Amino acid sequence: MMAVLSKTNGFPLSILLQGFVSETSFSDVDVTGIAIDSRKVIEGDLFIACRTGQRSAIPFINAAVNAGASAVVAEAGNLPESLICSVPLLCVKDLHSKAGIIADRFYGHPSAEMTVIGVTGTNGKTSVSHILAQSLSDASQNVCGLIGTLGYGSINNLIQGLNTTPDPITLHHLLADMRDQNIDHVVLEVSSHGLDQHRIAGVDFDLGIFTNLSRDHLDYHGDMKNYANAKRRFFTDYQISKAVINLDDDFGRSLIKKLGNDVQVIAYTLGADTNLKPDKNVSVVSGKSISNHSDKLQLEVNTPWGEGSLSAQLFGNFNAYNLLAGLSALCLLDIPLDQALLRLSQCRNIPGRMERFGGNLHPQVIVDYAHTPDALEQVLQTLKAQCQGTLYCVFGCGGERDRGKRSQMGAVAEQYADAIVLTSDNPRNEDPDAIIQDILSGIQKHNQLTINADREKVIVSTITAASKNDIILIAGKGHENYQEIRGVRHFFSDQQIVRRVLESGR
Repeated sequence: MMAVLSKTNGFPLSILLQGFVSETSFSDVDVTGIAIDSRKVIEGDLFIACRTGQRSAIPFINAAVNAGASAVVAEAGNLPESLICSVPLLCVKDLHSKAGIIADRFYGHPSAEMTVIGVTGTNGKTSVSHILAQSLSDASQNVCGLIGTLGYGSINNLIQGLNTTPDPITLHHLLADMRDQNIDHVVLEVSSHGLDQHRIAGVDFDLGIFTNLSRDHLDYHGDMKNYANAKRRFFTDYQISKAVINLDDDFGRSLIKKLGNDVQVIAYTLGADTNLKPDKNVSVVSGKSISNHSDKLQLEVNTPWGEGSLSAQLFGNFNAYNLLAGLSALCLLDIPLDQALLRLSQCRNIPGRMERFGGNLHPQVIVDYAHTPDALEQVLQTLKAQCQGTLYCVFGCGGERDRGKRSQMGAVAEQYADAIVLTSDNPRNEDPDAIIQDILSGIQKHNQLTINADREKVIVSTITAASKNDIILIAGKGHENYQEIRGVRHFFSDQQIVRRVLESGR
């Protein structure tokens, strides 16, 4: 997917840095590539040495120059004045916020030539992005690009990436590659880390979607205020002209009020309470659930473009919200309502998002990425309403992440599940048993409670012990095909283990 763009004739450094440095402060050179990681520098590249915390940038600059960098741009005030460099070395204030703009210039402003949709929020980013990418792809003609948690590329050809929102150089490279493949629509998951670190700088967005806000990533942001502000900046700092926002979310309603009158807003809701509607004039897409079974979701929808029925092979209120977000976006992109409803009805399940296995003579097993208190609650509520036997919840929490949510997730599991199985997630450099103890602090009653840090063993034993009327939720890792322990990622797939147990007849 990521073919290297040819810049055989080079790109003038003065144009890349225009407005950031004085053009008389250096001798202009041509650069043939651009890199933000010194280990990836090749001859002719411009190396962008963004701030590296408390570490000195000098070793990275030296490594880049030794690898053949034709020029270096570094954070102003982060280098000693006496530093000698054999290639042009320019200093730019707040370089991290400008790296994306430099990359956008180098790759020829790719996002300006496409329709780019950004999706942000705590939960639902991946589901909404995939729903849209599927709906905007046509097997015979159009292919929608996708950049997010499950990978980068086209909807049917995703290459796994390191981050939900890639670094700005990789991001604009991907967009340029998609443009060169004549892809005219791209859906981009916008994470709070990506916003805080300015990874999407330079991207020309046509439409922004906000799904919801609940506790997550407080190990990084510190508190909910900072987390919310990161999400807000997507809509206030990136000239979003069309916005789709969840009206049933408290932060979503406050966000609508902060947007200027020049932003076209579609608010979507499953609620009938019209008092939730903000004071400012916004259009509303509302849905009413008429069927919400384990194999199908049916909604009656009322929109500014008319009324209709929406049926999809998904289930749960959270997926009803995801579908309404998708419907709102498709209609804002001038797709007729009947076509939008038809496209959404053809959406397939998303890997690791309420992915179902078993049934009939076997227990039903659900693998889901739910790793926040709110997401776990939403999934368990949905499954509880459908379960005719015992509802099992198998989960853990990630190490070196927000410790405060662990007890909350324990409390949620106790409220909705009939049996709780605590195990390991990605412990990273933490003791798995210590993480489990944090979760246990939120659980009051320890009957119907199983504890074993060996995730594979408890998945096997839980499925083996369950009956055909039971439902087993395996939460937290979803699509991930690894388990990270002591800095090493070992191959691990919840789905693969579930299939093996069910196919063996348990």
